[in-house]
Amino acid sequence: MVISNQINNIKKLSSIFLFLVFLPLIVTAKEKIELDFMVFETPNLPAEFWDDAIARTVEEFPEFKINKLVPPNVGSMGDYLKQLKATDQFPDVMMSNFAVAEFIVAGLLLPFEDSDLVNFVDPVGLGLTNGKQYALPQLTVVESLMFYNKDMFTKAGITSEPKTWEDMENAASKLKSSGMTPLIVGGAAGDSWAAAWPLMNLVALNVTGKDTNFLKDLKSGKRNFSDPLMKSAIEAYSMQVKNGWTNSNALSLNYSELQNTFLNGDGAMYPMGGFFAGAVPLDHPFEIGVFAIPALDGSKRLVTYTSGGPAVSASTDHPDEARKFAVEFATNIATNADDLFRDAHIPNNKNFDLERDMKGYEIHPLIFEIIEILQTPNTQHVPFFTFEVGDDALVSGMQAEVFSNSQEILSGKETSIIIENLNNKLIELQ
Repeated sequence: MVISNQINNIKKLSSIFLFLVFLPLIVTAKEKIELDFMVFETPNLPAEFWDDAIARTVEEFPEFKINKLVPPNVGSMGDYLKQLKATDQFPDVMMSNFAVAEFIVAGLLLPFEDSDLVNFVDPVGLGLTNGKQYALPQLTVVESLMFYNKDMFTKAGITSEPKTWEDMENAASKLKSSGMTPLIVGGAAGDSWAAAWPLMNLVALNVTGKDTNFLKDLKSGKRNFSDPLMKSAIEAYSMQVKNGWTNSNALSLNYSELQNTFLNGDGAMYPMGGFFAGAVPLDHPFEIGVFAIPALDGSKRLVTYTSGGPAVSASTDHPDEARKFAVEFATNIATNADDLFRDAHIPNNKNFDLERDMKGYEIHPLIFEIIEILQTPNTQHVPFFTFEVGDDALVSGMQAEVFSNSQEILSGKETSIIIENLNNKLIELQ
């Protein structure tokens, strides 16, 4: 009996000892804040970039456990988020490369506090609605850029960068006459956003940037896509296709293939955002230049996008921690530097210093040229069409319609059909 009691006592002491040994681990596990974080992967920003950026962010915050989520492609990010919401899998934090306005209106995003914005040069950005910021203004991208093959320009007898829309048309005509493809465009299937890139810039430069009431009138029903300003912008894109200035395989190219088509020298000009500069190797076999896409009326306008940082779910179980993670991620200087190097995203961080923080990086000269274009004096900066928020936001679902109809433009559909499609969808969604 005595031996039996001793054995029981030993068992009890052992249990207490094991409990005390593993208690810190149990507490640590309980204290871990688990957040689902949706990012997007592109040729310039592959998995490695996001994994490194997340690791930097949580390095000083071991209480975070971050689960990285990736949509099928960047263009479908909004639709994928809606699917996740429908199945109660909406992430806690997400990069804001989608129609943020739709999610704000639906009450799906949490506004940031003023204290979260103190380290941003421009605290406004495209996520601001009703005085509240819903998407951190992490970076600035110049969207209305035309990259060009300098060798092809020289062979076609083009001696200077186009300054007006007429110059652009003359350059395209010369290139076509010289047996070259003037413009590389495209965007197959899920990359319909890429097919819409030229149209989004044309509308921003010549419609919404010219008439600041246009989007409000569009939403209220006072105007539609038949408006002469809008028609001229759509027609400008359509005419490039009709004139045979675009590549015939446009609709078979996904974004990665589209980018490589230009890099391979298969066409002279490539309309794309400044992030393309991050894809150009320093030892690329031909020299690439860049200029701002001119407005149809000759006005000095530039399409810019200041936002792109994380947004936070309104339904997250950890709102304060999710905001904290989002801010730390967006203002991490090493991540800002890597993002600038890889994707030409210009940091909107007060604490970022180009000379100091880019030491060790060989920056492509194109990135400096883009920064110069961004700083061009007496230039009106206008928001990127379909990414507006607040009173200027398109009705929910309209962005996807613009994307799909841009593919129709590339297929050769008449402008009248495109306008009819857009008007019908606008009425349906209003």
